[in-house]
Amino acid sequence: MTTNTAASAKRATLFWVTAFMVGMIAAGLLIISGDFIQPPWGMAVMLLPMLLLIPMVRAPERMQRATGSASPAAMRYSRRMLAASFAYVIGFLIAVALFDDRAVSKSVAATLSLLPTLGTFGMIWAMTRYVIEESDEYLRARTVNAALMATGLLLAIGTFWGFLTTFGVAPHVPTWAVVPMWAIGLAVGQLVNKVRGA
Repeated sequence: MTTNTAASAKRATLFWVTAFMVGMIAAGLLIISGDFIQPPWGMAVMLLPMLLLIPMVRAPERMQRATGSASPAAMRYSRRMLAASFAYVIGFLIAVALFDDRAVSKSVAATLSLLPTLGTFGMIWAMTRYVIEESDEYLRARTVNAALMATGLLLAIGTFWGFLTTFGVAPHVPTWAVVPMWAIGLAVGQLVNKVRGA
């Protein structure tokens, strides 16, 4: 592939990653404000930036093909994570909408809690399958390294925030925030790998 094709694919990847991040932040701010969109539709706003995940996943695949570094296992991983992410968000939206609209029993609430958790299991399964299926030791090591960084960051922030909460300095954060925080840590880990060239 030509250098121009690789550079174009790299720009497209950066564009879609930026668009997704801006979209998620904007949707979050709209939901927090609560003035424009009333529940349960406020949470549905999150689906719009989630659609940006599709081109965001496809752009790096094109970049990897353009640079000759495409891995079939990585392609499957990206698509599995995409499906699991959608399952998580849709499960989350359904659970919140049904829980907010009705007075539900504890058994129904427990069942609703399982909906987004299924997407989380999908993410864990996708990462596990990738580590098993990836034949390139370098790519596998990068992924494991990023996952370890994400886990370490999550443990450190969770412990620090826990003490802040215990000492009455910070508000309580719901534990479902662990998955989005870990995903942010994974992105940070991948960025660190890229900068270090590891």
